[in-house]
Amino acid sequence: MKGRPGGAGSDMPDAMRPGSVIADYDRDSIHTLPLSVLPVATAALSRARLIKNHRLETRVELFRESGIGSGQIAIDEVPDFFVGDPDALQADLVLLRRIGQLPAFDPYTLRIGLRQAGVDLLSLDALRLSPAKRAELLPLMRNITRPLIVHLYGDGPVDLDDLDSLIRLIANPDTPKVRIRIRAMADQLGIGVDALPDMLEDYGDTYLALSYYRGYFQYAVPVLARIVEWMREVQRHSFLRDNAAAQRSFQEVEDVLTYVAGSVTRRFDGFDRHTEVNWSKVTVGTFGKVRDLISQHQQSLAQVLCGLTVKIYEWEQRFPNGGGSPDKRAEFVASDLRPGLDGLWAVERRSPRFDAGGSARV
Repeated sequence: MKGRPGGAGSDMPDAMRPGSVIADYDRDSIHTLPLSVLPVATAALSRARLIKNHRLETRVELFRESGIGSGQIAIDEVPDFFVGDPDALQADLVLLRRIGQLPAFDPYTLRIGLRQAGVDLLSLDALRLSPAKRAELLPLMRNITRPLIVHLYGDGPVDLDDLDSLIRLIANPDTPKVRIRIRAMADQLGIGVDALPDMLEDYGDTYLALSYYRGYFQYAVPVLARIVEWMREVQRHSFLRDNAAAQRSFQEVEDVLTYVAGSVTRRFDGFDRHTEVNWSKVTVGTFGKVRDLISQHQQSLAQVLCGLTVKIYEWEQRFPNGGGSPDKRAEFVASDLRPGLDGLWAVERRSPRFDAGGSARV
């Protein structure tokens, strides 16, 4: 996966610019939410965003600019920075506190959290990934697209890479043989042929959510390995070898990052085993099982990957080329990397587990 997920390596757009639309960065991000999509009553507040910062705290971000950094305040500090009707500000505070409790701000977590909170978005489009992000995730969708192509067309070459194109083709099949197979699939599912594209689209959206989280994790894994090696350099080859507090801090952070990365890896391996679809025997229950399985893991995956992401982004910003003196590395580990990691460890420990056995087709 090339570039940062949700950002393609670029700086975050300025949330405070007048009349700003929802930027792709925010639309695709796991850790930012533009307040312009929420029904906030204070106009100036709608130009800010909610973020999860590198300490894994929810903050209202007033601005972010290259060379200046990020201007953040706690939610309860909003009345100190925004002028408006007191009743409206109080209503906004209640809303922000509720949304701020969500474990992440990706579209899938927001759909669930906003629905549970009874919040109507000002723009439902805000909960859709950008076209660029959907295209970026195509390679991670091939676990369902390639087997479906083979089922419909056999092993011959077919120039279709994405589920959207497949769904359009299923709605308008191009050969009698494909029409027969589509009819057989619909009969197997117990639905009409006209209902098949919608069912596949719903299944594709569910799998797209899994691919979204997998994309963040694939970006994180090599960076986490670099962070661990970056810590080890000064842990083993500097005067910090004799600093018991620094050694303990380094080791605790490494242990948590190693455990969490390994555990999430096993989860995605489990998904690969348990979401493999035999399209010739597919049933309505197939899609229900996959949806339920992904739903069981969604919140914990979102929280853990959001936490890892903001830690990684902060390290990349502060140490873009690695390096840093032993003192600076020790300070960063203690004050920026370590806070909140125990919480991520606990979330991952409580997350659903897959059976250790072999493949389980649905």
